[in-house]
Amino acid sequence: MTTNRTSAPLRTPAAERSRRLRRRSVFAALAAAVALAVSACATSSPEASARPTAVALPDTPVGEKAQWVLDAVNSDAETTEAEVEANVGAEMLEQVPAGQLVTVFAQMGDAKPWIAAEVSEETNGLLVLLHSDAAELQMSISIDEQQLINGLLFQEPPADRTPAASWQELEKNVGSLDADTSMTVTRVEVVAGADAAGQADAAGSGERIVDIAGDATKPLGSVFKLYVLGAVADAVAAGTLSWDDTLIISDDTRSLPSGELQDLPSGTLVTVRDAATKMIQISDNTATDLLIDRVGREAVEAQLAIMGHHDPSLNTPFPKTREFFQLGWSADFADAQASWADSSVDERRAVLAGMPGGVLDVASLDLSKTAWQKGIDWFANPADLVAAHLALQQKAATPAGEPVRGILSANPGLQFDEEVFPYVAFKGGSAPGVLAGSWLLERADGERFVITLQASSLDPADVTDTALVFGNVTDAATLLADD
Repeated sequence: MTTNRTSAPLRTPAAERSRRLRRRSVFAALAAAVALAVSACATSSPEASARPTAVALPDTPVGEKAQWVLDAVNSDAETTEAEVEANVGAEMLEQVPAGQLVTVFAQMGDAKPWIAAEVSEETNGLLVLLHSDAAELQMSISIDEQQLINGLLFQEPPADRTPAASWQELEKNVGSLDADTSMTVTRVEVVAGADAAGQADAAGSGERIVDIAGDATKPLGSVFKLYVLGAVADAVAAGTLSWDDTLIISDDTRSLPSGELQDLPSGTLVTVRDAATKMIQISDNTATDLLIDRVGREAVEAQLAIMGHHDPSLNTPFPKTREFFQLGWSADFADAQASWADSSVDERRAVLAGMPGGVLDVASLDLSKTAWQKGIDWFANPADLVAAHLALQQKAATPAGEPVRGILSANPGLQFDEEVFPYVAFKGGSAPGVLAGSWLLERADGERFVITLQASSLDPADVTDTALVFGNVTDAATLLADD
């Protein structure tokens, strides 16, 4: 990761950007967890000789809060919820609970010590480049009239890249990426006549503005969770599930990060609504497996066809995240790894049925290697993802599916101009050698677009610079804003 970075020019006045920063506070926890996890997967850390000199934070109210955050992530003692509540405003805490920020600070603490390497001031806010030997993060922080934090966003610093000024330049930039990458930008409408369950027709999804390897079927990582959300919404519609039903965390349902539910004790109850929100907003794997267990694997598999997937057999049987980790990286399943791609559905189901419960042995998993080339992942092409987003918006238009729209927009994945795109639905995913993202953007004039990007490589290092890869999505949104 490079240490010399330039900021992209702001498209709005500082005061307006500060307002938008406050509205983005809900995304703080996810951005921090994802950025830190990606940085930890990088093949190299910044060289000692390139370490920047620490700069002083300003002696202002917002500077004091930024210093509190810096002290919290560097502390050997875990930040308490009471400390968070004393420094963060009530409006933000309604969206990002104190316990979630405690988790984020603890995750960042794994890479300490952090220093402030660059600082730029805004109205009621700061942009701070945080640096450690393991990672770099850009922290955006703002405060309210009571001088309490009302916006906190951690993300990877902007990549050293030149934004595309045209669709042709965008295609060239995508083609120059090290990983094999597909990208599509599609102007869409919700399919007329789609049924109440959200049946979508990929063929009717709309006009493709950008089509880079648009027919390629590629691994998804956690983007597969769109289908789990669809199954949950349909179960609620059928009356077999309620958003307020509770799920129980146990060692048999506990998966590996990303997420936070895996850190809660066995016996902890979580509602279906909360699990679904965490599954999408922070890509919580334990929440995902809890939901799959409740609705049933077959119900999720059925969503592949319901939501317009061109070949459901690619994801049948539909692995849970626990199973994915064991199948892809446990030496105990080496034979299954080698034969998975050529195995029948019944043979695959037998492998999954034979996987042990209990606490996963993280130390036994070699996550430095890729598994997607063996057929171990979830797979779709861009048209499938367009159809999935349209299907979920259809479900969201029903009384039973009403929470779906808010769940999908809880984390936009990237920063978008909210005046141009007031609604953004997003789900991304990653695994060794895999990086994928899908966005449904609603423009202020009523136009809708779906952007998909799927990158894969046998070298995991080719997809670790998410800012470089997903910068193409930001460019596409800028071009759509000017369209």
